[in-house]
Amino acid sequence: MKTLKLARAAAAVLALSAGLAQAAFVTQWNVVNDASFVPASVTPGGNTFPSPVLSNSNRTLKWGIPFAPNTLQSGLNISPPGAGVLVDTGVLTSTVSVTHDNFPILLGTSLTSVDILANLTLQGVVPPGGAPIAGSTTFSVKFLETPNAGDANGVCAAGGTSGSGINSAGCADIFVLADNALNFPFLYDTDGAGGDDPLLYFVSFFADGFGTLSNAACSSAGAANGCRGFLTAENQSTTIDFKILITGQPFGVPEPGSIALTGLALASLGFIGRRRKQQK
Repeated sequence: MKTLKLARAAAAVLALSAGLAQAAFVTQWNVVNDASFVPASVTPGGNTFPSPVLSNSNRTLKWGIPFAPNTLQSGLNISPPGAGVLVDTGVLTSTVSVTHDNFPILLGTSLTSVDILANLTLQGVVPPGGAPIAGSTTFSVKFLETPNAGDANGVCAAGGTSGSGINSAGCADIFVLADNALNFPFLYDTDGAGGDDPLLYFVSFFADGFGTLSNAACSSAGAANGCRGFLTAENQSTTIDFKILITGQPFGVPEPGSIALTGLALASLGFIGRRRKQQK
């Protein structure tokens, strides 16, 4: 991760540029947030039915033979926005989503872990101009497809009992994301010339529906106590919507504690320290 180095570099540049002319403040961005599963990280591997199989440009993972006819195959699907999303500075905006199709399997081995490669490109739209900045990073997912009946006493792996609450149709499955919500700095120059007047911005990612899971859920998925993620109800498709928040100096520099909304960072955003040079 490069975030600590980037934070120091951003602070140093900000201090050195205090007396210089500054670029225009960006109030709207074009954001392309693309993500896909890393093939080598899929566990169990092999990419062979009925174990986990990748498709759809590595954005879809499916596994198992459905227990009941005419039901969906269990799996995870990443839905990127495609060409890009307009994001107003200071406004939490949807970017990508992850859907878990949670349906019983008759035969096959379910997913236990996978890495997601996140690619992000940011470019100022209002005012126009400025070279885009881009980069990529990975983060880890731990996943557990639980026995629907629970243990010998009917207790589910994530807590609660089979047949009640979220476990009404069978014990919920467990999705854990390794990275906690953080905000990251980046410098952006609206004239695109790489001059001495970039402004400091912060970017954060959050996901509706994520929260701190029970110690039982964390332990069952192979994660430490206090892990964050979500539980998915049996016989349903659960979609988690990821959102981006970009802030800048006129909006105040966000404190890490004040920006803890409801979710997790989609990525550690190693792109922040690097600029994409304009083609000449």
